[in-house]
Amino acid sequence: MKSVMKRVSLLLSAVMLSATVMTGCSSSGEVSSETAQSSSTDALETASSDEIPTLTWYMPGNPTAMTSEGYEAVSEELNRYLEEKIGCHLELKIFAFSEYAQKCSTVISSGEPFDLMFTCDWLNNFATNAGSNAYLPLNDLLEANAPEAMADIPEYMWQATTIDGNIYAMPALQTYAKNDGLFLRADIAEQLGVEGSSYENGADTYTLEDVGNMYAELVQEYPGVIPDDCGGILWTYLDEYYGFNFLGGFDVPGVVRFSDEGTVIDQFQSEEFMEYCKTVYDWVQKGYMQPDYATYVTMTDQITIDRKSPDHMTYRQGFTAPNVASMAVSDCGWEEEPVPVILSEKYAVTSGVTQSLTAVGINSKYPEKAVQLYNLAYSDPYFVNTMIYGIEGVNYTKISDTEVDVIQDSNYVRPLEPYAIANQFITWVQAGAYPADMWEQIQAFCEDATPSELFGFIFDSSSVKSEVANCSAIYEEYKYPLLCGAVDPETAVPELLSRMEAAGSAKIIEEMQRQVDEFLANK
Repeated sequence: MKSVMKRVSLLLSAVMLSATVMTGCSSSGEVSSETAQSSSTDALETASSDEIPTLTWYMPGNPTAMTSEGYEAVSEELNRYLEEKIGCHLELKIFAFSEYAQKCSTVISSGEPFDLMFTCDWLNNFATNAGSNAYLPLNDLLEANAPEAMADIPEYMWQATTIDGNIYAMPALQTYAKNDGLFLRADIAEQLGVEGSSYENGADTYTLEDVGNMYAELVQEYPGVIPDDCGGILWTYLDEYYGFNFLGGFDVPGVVRFSDEGTVIDQFQSEEFMEYCKTVYDWVQKGYMQPDYATYVTMTDQITIDRKSPDHMTYRQGFTAPNVASMAVSDCGWEEEPVPVILSEKYAVTSGVTQSLTAVGINSKYPEKAVQLYNLAYSDPYFVNTMIYGIEGVNYTKISDTEVDVIQDSNYVRPLEPYAIANQFITWVQAGAYPADMWEQIQAFCEDATPSELFGFIFDSSSVKSEVANCSAIYEEYKYPLLCGAVDPETAVPELLSRMEAAGSAKIIEEMQRQVDEFLANK
């Protein structure tokens, strides 16, 4: 497996990329465009039709990072380009990360047609939606409509999006190795005497108790300052730290320990889960985290503002890698690269692939065109970088072949994350915030990750979809108050477990164990 990973890393540097189209932004935070008409036709469309089809693509992002005028200008350029390339337009619907999953759930439940949708294991759950017949099987569409992606993306990545023989999503090439940790502002790390971790796997790691001790020192030294970043639910950033390989997403019962990947357990019944809940509850009480953390974590705009504050001391973004350090510099406006405090070993797991996927809607009217659009997003660098950075001279200045200066006070300031589109490895980087050789660094970062024994396994929830839906709904009720320290875990955790048991958590574990046994037997 390790040799496979190294070959994949070498492959990534040669991959070419592109992206989608965008249009104006509404007061609700949704970004959309008018359906465009034209007298020209694409050879792939019905010859008798003079209408250029408009595809919809649901994406999480930051719709407040652009004005309607800026978005419309970028959309006009991208739609022109898209029309020439594959004969369609795109209505891109962007929602803040905090509301994205709920919006997608509503769209899927209503049967509303859509063409493309960002999905993953941590937001808008891929396995659950695929098991609920929300996404279209793509096996018969990919060879003809996504030749570049099919030629470049390795087989194991397609296996990670395959359920019961059907490919239900198209993966993005991005950082596939995962670890856990956070970044300390450089001067704060120096003050605490923290030298930081090496990005080498397993070197110089810290514990959550170590982090708590750092926070204790900081709240004493800086009264009233919140040391933790609070930019996400900490539990979802600690799976590797607790030694868990999540098999169905954070909202579904069922994980294996890296120390015993043949045995499925219920993470909510584990000692680690109770330990986490007690820790975050204690940290909120002690002022290490926002007093209203359960609400604050959903306030995307406020988090963006607070990260620019001179009092902001830490940064976390799901894993700890060189590109995340550069994200911290950009997001927080820090002048020096922050110091990594890594909490876990680095693993190559299925969720490293399923953390960024694009699915085609089961009711899509243009499935072939949707796959072509993904393939264009994968293989055309001009398209994706215009989508991310906007118009040259208006929204950014080109510094080199791989670097841009973002014009921060323009009307379009990087509203989408490159990792969420199709292929991060040939997107441009922000000069000063990211090193020019960022993607080479990431390839090296991924090479020494420990491969999971279950790499490529993905849970097919179709036989327990009712139980999964019910347990996921219960998780959503408890996610913010319990995982963000607003309620006493001694009371709330037993309540959660009782309700999940009644909803069928044991049946999910049993079915997941059966599939794990079958997967390992066929390796």
